[in-house]
Amino acid sequence: MAATTSTTTTAGKPTLLHLSNSQSQTILWLLEELEIPYDLKLIDREKSGPNKNRAPAVLKETHPLGKSPQLITASGRVVIERSAITAYLIETYDAAGRFKVSGADEDHDGLREQELVGFAEASFNLTALTAMMLHYTKVLSPFFVRPLVAAVSAMLHVGYLDKELDLQLRFMDGLLARGQPYFLSDTDPTRVDFVMIFFVQTVHQSGVVNLAPYPNVLAWHDRCVARPAWKRGMEKGNGYNLAL
Repeated sequence: MAATTSTTTTAGKPTLLHLSNSQSQTILWLLEELEIPYDLKLIDREKSGPNKNRAPAVLKETHPLGKSPQLITASGRVVIERSAITAYLIETYDAAGRFKVSGADEDHDGLREQELVGFAEASFNLTALTAMMLHYTKVLSPFFVRPLVAAVSAMLHVGYLDKELDLQLRFMDGLLARGQPYFLSDTDPTRVDFVMIFFVQTVHQSGVVNLAPYPNVLAWHDRCVARPAWKRGMEKGNGYNLAL
């Protein structure tokens, strides 16, 4: 569905405040999957100065945290956090139920969906974020301390991170080994996929994790980004590079 790129909101349509190179890209994907009219405000990260690569202050005009994504609903309410935004969009606009769990059994019900969304945002996100912070600290540190930083990073990876990442990715790989293309659906992504993919991409794009030992996760990732709606979202966004 065509999006209107503007600096104003349109009555009757949701508006996505979309920050470049951020998790907002997955909300743009969902909006394209839903094929609904929406407004799109493209916001670039700071390009220089002490706040380089951070979100600009303009995002604090609509929410005090100044983060993205922010969804302004058709009624004017500002919603933050991807889990809340995806829940709202699917509940409000997915009349056909394409992106809702079937509820056929305990492996495909609302509780299972919430469990896996919680796993993505708490357990896996924490591990992935820690790995990414160590990676960026090593890459961005001055050359004369980089060997020391790299040594500390290696110890943390060997002692904890590598084992935890492997445990969590094998858990995800097992969920996807049951023959269905998405975590909880045989046909289309659900809220779990829309939330999970960003955390997988943070470690995948940066090279922090090699997904080859987790073939089902890798195939799932490639399947998601091959969807026409994902490609349309990439065309309408303003950059999605999660690697330095």
